[in-house]
Amino acid sequence: MKQSLGNVLLLAILILGSQYSVGFAVLLDNNCGVSTSSYRITGGRDAGLMSAPWMAYLHTNPRFICGGSLVNPRFVLTAAHCFAGNATTIYVRLGENDSSQRMDCENNICAPSPADYWIMQKFLHPKFQTSRYYDIALVKLNQHVIYSDSVRPICVNLNPMWQSYVDGISYLTVHGWGATRFADVSAKLQTTQIPQVDRLTCRSYYGYNVDRTHICAGESKHYVGKGDSGGPLGSMVNTRYNTMRYFQFGIVSHLRQPFMGVSVFTNILPYSNWIYQTILTNYSY
Repeated sequence: MKQSLGNVLLLAILILGSQYSVGFAVLLDNNCGVSTSSYRITGGRDAGLMSAPWMAYLHTNPRFICGGSLVNPRFVLTAAHCFAGNATTIYVRLGENDSSQRMDCENNICAPSPADYWIMQKFLHPKFQTSRYYDIALVKLNQHVIYSDSVRPICVNLNPMWQSYVDGISYLTVHGWGATRFADVSAKLQTTQIPQVDRLTCRSYYGYNVDRTHICAGESKHYVGKGDSGGPLGSMVNTRYNTMRYFQFGIVSHLRQPFMGVSVFTNILPYSNWIYQTILTNYSY
């Protein structure tokens, strides 16, 4: 009954939003996409303390595995390939900024200590086989997350009618602890702004059917690297009532060799119903 009622509610909201408007975002969590830190977009530099409180650090204690994003108090969104062939226990750390420090501080301001959660259940998309398609997963945390200045969900829009808006974004932002010029894994959370690349051009680079379930972005100077997998690709959006929130539109998925600067991201809008149904069916306090 709960699932059926949820389906009716989601359908009603989508119908009401059939005339495209940024205001008709259907959010997983109304507390999403805001941070107490000034939001900085930079060219591959350190992310500001508490500027991306939705970032999840997946690790095997101590080895870093993948990034992810907190989407509500019990679930983290990431890439399915992060779990391929990984039989060891993976933990999710929230509130992390610099993994080399026990407490993260900046300009005499310190964030609360990060907290680790173990994965109670993981849900890989049932059609996932390789990172080319269906590279999306949700993990359920062992306990309910209490929101704070350093831990807060990212905005996930369940309205697929936003696709034309997403396609029109020139530059998107990515965060991650992946490889830099100096190390295979960055201890400090990095962020950069990357240009979106049209799917036809992207298809010529990759040689397979890059379609609307993908987003392509990157260039020679600004791009994602090894280890950024699972992290969110997104943008600030001016929503209804003139409030700015950070929305996730993609998940870091894969790149090609030799690397051309353009990476492929899983476009989460076509999977909005799968995300919604998975969380609705498996959510518990």
